[in-house]
Amino acid sequence: MTDALQILRDRFGLNEFRRAQADVIADVLSGRDVMCVMPTGAGKSLCYQLPAVASGGLTIVVSPLISLMADQVRQLNDRGIDALVLNSAQSAAEQSAVISRLRHGYDGLLYVAPERFFAPTFQPLLRELQPRLFAIDEAHCVSHWGHDFRPEYSGLGPIRDQLGDPPTIALTATATDDVRADIIRQLHLREPAIYITGFDRPNLSYESIRVSKTSEKQQALLALLRSELGTGIVYCSTRKAVDELTDLLSGAISDRPIFAYHAGMDASARASNQAKFMTTPRAICIATTAFGMGVNKPDIRFVIHYNFAGTIEQHYQEAGRAGRDGLPARCVVLFSFQDRRTQEFFIDQIGEDGSLTPERKAELQKIATDKLELMVRFLSTHRCRRQMILDYFGDESEISDCTCDVCRRGQLADHDSALIVDDETTLVIRKILSAIARMNGQFGLATVADVLIGVSNERITRWRLDQLSVFGLLREFRASAVKEMMRRVIESALAEQFDPDRNFRPVVRLTSEGVRVMKAQAPPPETLIDLLSQQSSYPGAAVDARPPPRRKARMNGARLDDSLQLDPATEQCFQRLRAVRSALSREKSLPAYVICHDSTLKDIALAAPATLSDLEGVKGMGPMKVKLYGDALLAAVATPAA
Repeated sequence: MTDALQILRDRFGLNEFRRAQADVIADVLSGRDVMCVMPTGAGKSLCYQLPAVASGGLTIVVSPLISLMADQVRQLNDRGIDALVLNSAQSAAEQSAVISRLRHGYDGLLYVAPERFFAPTFQPLLRELQPRLFAIDEAHCVSHWGHDFRPEYSGLGPIRDQLGDPPTIALTATATDDVRADIIRQLHLREPAIYITGFDRPNLSYESIRVSKTSEKQQALLALLRSELGTGIVYCSTRKAVDELTDLLSGAISDRPIFAYHAGMDASARASNQAKFMTTPRAICIATTAFGMGVNKPDIRFVIHYNFAGTIEQHYQEAGRAGRDGLPARCVVLFSFQDRRTQEFFIDQIGEDGSLTPERKAELQKIATDKLELMVRFLSTHRCRRQMILDYFGDESEISDCTCDVCRRGQLADHDSALIVDDETTLVIRKILSAIARMNGQFGLATVADVLIGVSNERITRWRLDQLSVFGLLREFRASAVKEMMRRVIESALAEQFDPDRNFRPVVRLTSEGVRVMKAQAPPPETLIDLLSQQSSYPGAAVDARPPPRRKARMNGARLDDSLQLDPATEQCFQRLRAVRSALSREKSLPAYVICHDSTLKDIALAAPATLSDLEGVKGMGPMKVKLYGDALLAAVATPAA
């Protein structure tokens, strides 16, 4: 790899390879097919650009967007590397000039969209070109199972055969196991080397802000944009939303340049807005998903989803356009249940052009619906959002120092003592859960809140809701405060919103865990520890005047000093306990710290309890935790090291 390293320094101006780049490049240079999955900003493009320079000859690069191709070709030419683009934005004369160079044995990189291979002027060239390397960027577009399937990509396998079966590299930032398998099959890759460098983006802070009304969402967006002074993108699900939001923000934010981008705009205006966004400080781009794929702007400080994406893959890719420079960046979703209907409309349109059999249409719609459910769960979760993304893609990387909104709330629990939700907050939570239970999943969040604060109106009377035992249980709170507390209860997975009739009117029901908490069979999760302290409407107390959370009473035994080195046997026991905790965390969809802190696990490892009674004596444990997790923890203690 000495020559490759020299090319890296001389032609690309870089001192060293990033993770896995050297290995990928070595396999490409050896003529092996490669499947490469790297997160945004990890340097995928270099994995085919450097081999193209090192090997000479023609490299064909398939890319989905004209703007992306133009950007990469410009950067390569600036480095003195031969690169051409052939696309529909060029004049007939420009296209003819490129084709002429190809006919005369052009050596360099050629960027084309997948549609180009089926153009009458290009088809006759296919068997003449004989490229040395075939690179397919954004390869997830090949697969029906991916989030951004494009029919033109699905024909690239036969195209590869027509090109003489050149070594091929497929690259993407977002591909689950089934998508990767489909890419390999569709592109006819031969025993490819597979590189998956991980999906973790530690510098990104994932957040979900629940809003209910359009006016509330607009105010939340304005507040975010006024607090975030860097460059950013605001994603909308429709062109209409882009236009409306651009008008709103242009009038409300006078000191920031606002640019719109969607496929319905004139092509020249679209290209102009993208170019301005790339070069204007503190710019904001309001865009549909047509914008951003592969745009190489490293200093995007925030991505806000005004409407949420339909899949975790799509969200991950769009959010991943922030923080490519490795510095902290925010990825915020303004989560409204109403936006789900837009995604369901898109799902209903699958196969409406008659291109699919009824069976295939139903299959793809089912897959899309399942992915939408996962996306809603991601936005509603009380688990670490970063961990959920890694779990979705099958990435087993260890997470530390997460800054997602869930983990920031969880940091209220200190490392030395486990915290529990105090009795007063627990009582409020159980009142909320009881009201949801009494209303039998037939009413929405606002009606449940009205019942809890004791509102008397025609709807309440007609349904005899004022006769319920829970009527007025929280009359000391404002309606807005009760609604916010209910949203927190939903985010903590004790209740859920669903729309059984798909009539755009979600109702609320308890989850199985919510039933257990309501019946005092389980404590509320620690994510709700600050539930009352967040309510300025709490009677007689300011927001910051709430008493601190109650600490659990000390159990027998002294706290193990975290600086103390464990002996090998105790350390092995501690690691087994951590593995059990991770399994319980996934099984119960709870943050790991809710089950046990590391300090508690170390105390268990040191004490080596043999019975449930012994385990209850360890600090940080107690009757409820022993009941819930005791058997699993004792099994880990008893298991001898392998």
